[in-house]
Amino acid sequence: MKLGRQSLQDGFKSAFSRPKINQSKRELMIFSIVVIATLLIAWVIYMGFKAEKTITVVMLNNDVYKNQTISEEDIKPYDMLQGEFEKYAVVKSGGVKKRRLILWEERNKILNGFAAYPLKKDTLLEYRDLIKSRADNKDTVLYTFPGKEIVPLEVGHGELEAFKAFLRPGDRLNVQAVFSEDVTIVKPDEFGGTKPETVQVFKTETVFGNIMVADLLNARGESILDIYEWYNNLSIWDQSKLDSSQSFREKTTPRILLVALTPEEKERYYYYLSKTEVRFKISLPQRVR
Repeated sequence: MKLGRQSLQDGFKSAFSRPKINQSKRELMIFSIVVIATLLIAWVIYMGFKAEKTITVVMLNNDVYKNQTISEEDIKPYDMLQGEFEKYAVVKSGGVKKRRLILWEERNKILNGFAAYPLKKDTLLEYRDLIKSRADNKDTVLYTFPGKEIVPLEVGHGELEAFKAFLRPGDRLNVQAVFSEDVTIVKPDEFGGTKPETVQVFKTETVFGNIMVADLLNARGESILDIYEWYNNLSIWDQSKLDSSQSFREKTTPRILLVALTPEEKERYYYYLSKTEVRFKISLPQRVR
């Protein structure tokens, strides 16, 4: 009888303990659901905040040409979403991300740098678009004209101005030298004989025929032919605005003509350069199409 009574008591205790265990499980499950829901809500809020957060970067305010100096007036701020900004990151080896875009607060670091190649207005500026010093085209020029030397030809500014819009690297020029020279002539004297007399005469001689143009440079040493290559790719509307720009006229005013000469041609050029009051005149042969 005692054994039966004990079993009955144990049964009652077990029946009362089961609801408590089930209640604890339910509470734990509810707590887990609340935690997960809270984390999900926090993640959604964070992603929404991140989606709305903007970062100010540098954008080009004007078209720029190769080797152009970047100034304050050439750039402007642009607000972009952080998610869009992060898409511009480059993942390097090892999984390290490298930023490509330039923050607006960093703009002073790139001012007075040079464009590595022609860039359009409203382009997001990247570090790889810029170089610290103007690109030297000498290696390219020497490769383009193998066996020749690149020499600055002293031509009048009016001559260069007349041809600047037509010349391209590889074009050929005719060059004439106009100079004065002392010549001794024989004149009759007052005794019925003759006497020598030195007079100054002006001559025009062809120095070169069909020498190759390497480049035209402005007062700042920038390639005018590069500038015009960029100009020719603009719309007619943009070209017309530049045509009336004093700044553009100054940039495209040539000061130096670079030509590709053989050693023999260079020696001939220096020979004429030594002449008294020599001036070089250029003419452009008709291109063969």
